[in-house]
Amino acid sequence: MAEGDVRTYFEDGLWKNRVEGGRRASNTSLRRIDAVLAGRQIARKRRVGHFVHTPQGEVETERDFRPRRPAPG
Repeated sequence: MAEGDVRTYFEDGLWKNRVEGGRRASNTSLRRIDAVLAGRQIARKRRVGHFVHTPQGEVETERDFRPRRPAPG
């Protein structure tokens, strides 16, 4: 994951979102879906990647909101 990407993960009984490079969670939620939607919104606004982890810490899904580069030619 690159600096600035958003991670949605489970820790201490809560779902959390954190921007890579940051020290603390941006927000927390009791429900996974709420955290995933909030993390997606943050990533879309920042134009970065969004990684959703399982409670065990594995990457479950990944979405890229970076601007697409035009094909050469």
